[in-house]
Amino acid sequence: MAQIKTFSWTNPASAVARNLDCGFEIAEATTVDVTNGGSWFWSYGMPNGYYLDVDAGTITTSNGFTPLNQGDVFGCAISNFTSANPGVITASNIAAVGVAAGDTINVVGLADDQSGTSKNAQFTVASVTATTITLNENTSAYSVYVSGGSAIRVSDTNGDPVATNNVGIRGVTLGTGPVGANSAVMVAICKSQEPVV
Repeated sequence: MAQIKTFSWTNPASAVARNLDCGFEIAEATTVDVTNGGSWFWSYGMPNGYYLDVDAGTITTSNGFTPLNQGDVFGCAISNFTSANPGVITASNIAAVGVAAGDTINVVGLADDQSGTSKNAQFTVASVTATTITLNENTSAYSVYVSGGSAIRVSDTNGDPVATNNVGIRGVTLGTGPVGANSAVMVAICKSQEPVV
């Protein structure tokens, strides 16, 4: 028996593509526009990005369903780390990992030029944006960032330990075709390739 997950949402005034995190690799996906009518379908074996307009009986070859498997995401993927006062880390997945001001993070797996103190260390977060983590620490005397690395939450603002969780999305990206109309109430049903154990 396959796993099944359902989602419901209301599209914004301008409907946009969206990711659905099912927690499994999909074998089938269906979306239904509850407000205006209409449904769209994709099945394993169809090319990525395709979809069947169930009502019209036509296949569209772009902006459809695309399986999504980000694999393991346990921390923020670092793309830059300044040697400055304060130090600033540029990274992705900051919101998904849940990094917030006051948290303690470990930086691991980073390559630097070894000209000073290693940036593979523990730091306290002063502030965050969608793409940056500003630290409380002065990193001017630290080595120059070269590549890679992850920022992993160790404790929250209260100093309580934080469990390391996989926040990688396994599911489907809905293109603009099967996402439904502007402001529409939508439902999606996703079935897995993986059996229930």
